[in-house]
Amino acid sequence: MPAHFRGRLESEPSKTESRLTRRLHLAWRVSLLLTVATGLFHLLNLVGPGHLMIGPAMVTPFRFFFVISWIILAARLAGERRLPRLDRTDLLVAAVAAIFLFRGAFDPQTFGIVVNWVGTGAGVYFLIRFGLRNVADIKILLAGITVAALVLAAFGLIEYAAKSNPLFDAIQIQVIGSDKLIEASSQFYRIRSLIGHPGFVGAIILGVMPLVLLVFWRRRLMMALSLAMMTAALFLTFSRGSWLIGALVLLPLLLIRARYWVRRNIKWIVPAVLIPAAVIGFNYWDRERVSIDMHGYQMRESGLYWTLGNDGPVISVKGESAGIQPLNHYIYFKVDRAFFHNDHGPVTITINYFNKGNGIIRCDYDSWNGIYKQTAAINKTDSRQWTAAAFYLPDPRFDGRMNGGADFRIVEQDDEFTVDHVSVQKGKLGFVSLVIDQWLSRPDSISNRINLYPLTWSVLQAHPLGVGLYNSPGTDHHAVDSLPLTWMMEFGWPGLLLVAGLAFLFGLEGVKVWKEPRGVAAVLYMSLLVLMLHGWHLMILDDKPTLVLVAAVGAAYASVRPWRPGRATINVTNEDCML
Repeated sequence: MPAHFRGRLESEPSKTESRLTRRLHLAWRVSLLLTVATGLFHLLNLVGPGHLMIGPAMVTPFRFFFVISWIILAARLAGERRLPRLDRTDLLVAAVAAIFLFRGAFDPQTFGIVVNWVGTGAGVYFLIRFGLRNVADIKILLAGITVAALVLAAFGLIEYAAKSNPLFDAIQIQVIGSDKLIEASSQFYRIRSLIGHPGFVGAIILGVMPLVLLVFWRRRLMMALSLAMMTAALFLTFSRGSWLIGALVLLPLLLIRARYWVRRNIKWIVPAVLIPAAVIGFNYWDRERVSIDMHGYQMRESGLYWTLGNDGPVISVKGESAGIQPLNHYIYFKVDRAFFHNDHGPVTITINYFNKGNGIIRCDYDSWNGIYKQTAAINKTDSRQWTAAAFYLPDPRFDGRMNGGADFRIVEQDDEFTVDHVSVQKGKLGFVSLVIDQWLSRPDSISNRINLYPLTWSVLQAHPLGVGLYNSPGTDHHAVDSLPLTWMMEFGWPGLLLVAGLAFLFGLEGVKVWKEPRGVAAVLYMSLLVLMLHGWHLMILDDKPTLVLVAAVGAAYASVRPWRPGRATINVTNEDCML
């Protein structure tokens, strides 16, 4: 019998298997899809009605379907009278899980969290690896993941239109011992969808985009609409890391995959891209705007001026949070009369601030309906990162009637944040302004990550055997992260060898994929590559939803990769996976 048929035949159900076994397998398929979906829809597990305490254990939809899936799988394997077989890929996953457990065992306070995360990742991986047995299973799994990602994208678009996420708003975020609801700026709104964090919404969407090409390839209209919806949701996450990975990694790979379609339609694609880009660029450069840079008392004022109100003393702050800090809650500003004075029409105030403390931020302004009219407030989160907020003023008057002849003031509740840039623009911010302001508002987020590389190298040189678990300098990580640089600092040169070994194995798989670029394994590898790069960029591998996705896609990849010893467990073609 040819080797490339052996995997398919071994995975097909026997004609003599019992009716109970077949029904158990169908039940496992349904339960598995619900497990993956509830794993991706993470907020459903966090809201009050979404979980139930049974003694010390918390039961969530994901945990419920996860346990049910394992029970059904165990009953099916018992009915088939066989034990699951492990190959080298499975042993590697088990070894990585063991490393995490080893790290967590040295910190009793967080060991339970480690077990939870390892159980999620390794548990979902082996649940799928041991349960997959035929082509139909692969098709159903990939279609289920694709549909779940489309639900995330659709929910995110609706959320952005409403500027509200009832699931996220219902969650109390623990901040320095006190629970505070997190509110978003009305214009700098980043979608959280059913996941909870914009960055990981971007990771899920990026990871599933290659699967959309595979699953909907026969249905080109559905494929185009799905990609358009997911691209829009990806944009609205305002996750710069996701944009970079999508532009530098995923987009070129997708273009290579669909290069023949691109060639046939290039005359439509070019104007469809260039014309909107030209219109958007013109609108951005033609916008009406005044601003002030506040890196110290030597301020650069361009039509917007800082003024010292009677109750608005400030100090100049140096260092990482360089800017102007209020001493009595208020910072006052005056708008150039040539730009706006007694006009009728809305404006948007944008501030770039260092997110320190847990109080609220808002703007009070001179309006046609009162001198000190208040905007909606935004809760700080003490993230110690630069970020931006945009306040929409529907009825400004700006007649200088506030203290010191000011037109508006920034109100900061606990006098801990600093401001380094403020601007006023007529009307609402356009999409391009949103993108650029969001991008520029967090300049240190990338540099902080880049600075960890020389720090890691210096620690390796000073401590060849590592600094010990949870003693890594310059990092704010918790017990279950997988920051590769943290491994190097904790374990020293052995940690570097571990990271290098994993990178080598992933690269080796990439070389094999490059030799067979059109197969299902290549598409799944593309998804894994994007997810792993996304995790490396954020300096943490995964949160729960992306951990579930990595485990599911990884298990499918391990089952269909044709270059494993003895060929693939399931011999599947592109056509087998298409709807």
